[in-house]
Formats: sequence, C-alpha cells, structure tokens
Amino acid sequence: MKTYKLFTEGIKKWKDVKNSAVKKEAGQLLKALDKGEVLAYSDEHGEFSTFKNEKELEKAKKGSKGKAMKWVKVESSQVDFKLIDRLVNAGIIELIPTTISEAFSFKGAVKHGFLDKYDEKYVKELKKKGWNIQEFILTGKGFEIVIKKGSKEMEFTDKTPEKALQQATKKAR
Repeated sequence: MKTYKLFTEGIKKWKDVKNSAVKKEAGQLLKALDKGEVLAYSDEHGEFSTFKNEKELEKAKKGSKGKAMKWVKVESSQVDFKLIDRLVNAGIIELIPTTISEAFSFKGAVKHGFLDKYDEKYVKELKKKGWNIQEFILTGKGFEIVIKKGSKEMEFTDKTPEKALQQATKKAR
C-alpha cells in the first residue's frame, strides 16, 4: 500500500493534484497574486509559496546546498478574459462565437477542454428534465448556454462553462 508521501511524489504537474481543498485554496491565492508573480505548491510539505517570477521558481526548484524542494507551478484553469479583451482590441484575434448546437457532444466538449468529465451529471440532469442544449458559446460576457424544451428557451451566462452549466441545471424545471 502506498503512503501519502509516496503517492505525492508522482505529482509532476498541477493538473495531477486531485485534492479539492488544495485546489480551492490555490484558487483563492491565485486571485491575490500581483502581475508577474507565480504561485507554486510543495507536495513535500503541503504548502504554497509565491515567487516574484518564473526565474525565481526555477531557482527554488534547483535549491541551494543540494536541498531542492519539489515545487509544482499552480496553473489556473480559468479563462483570462482581460487577456482575450486585449488581444481583440489589438486586432490580433477576432472573437467569433463558437457554437455547439444540435450536435452538442459532451465527450467532444471534454476532449477539447471546454468541460470537465465531472460535469456530465449536469448534462444528464438537463436531459432527464427534458431540456436540450441548443448552444454553448463563448461571448464577451463569458460562457453562454442556451437550453430548449419544446418552444421554451432559456439563456444562462457565467464566467466559467461549469458555472453556466450548473446555473442552467438549477433553474431548469
């Protein structure tokens, strides 16, 4: 049987961390970071640390006097809307709503990173209630989901696709 320490040694990237309490704490810490700062997690000690930049994090990974810590860079799964706005305003990218309609495929949405596999329960619950997902698009306001049941249609918008889907599931009857 593996001990916790042996289990955590297998963590190479932030996405390998499965502990929801650790991820929640990381989300709160990420919001407080200044521009250019990097958040890292030590799976050895179970603690977070803030570094001034990527270079400082790499230096800490190497350690001094042969005492290197296993730091894992915390990466946000949130969409950076400010970055998207800057790219659109600069003319680098054009925001065209991408629609997943009629042919909405949950597996396809997971494969492309649009949704997480744990969100399937919300899609199934919507179908159980008789609702079909018409559109799931990225707009300037965030992620927008349009669900339809017969002639009745409802729209929900939120900053993350998971939250938009949860909101639709809660309010659909």
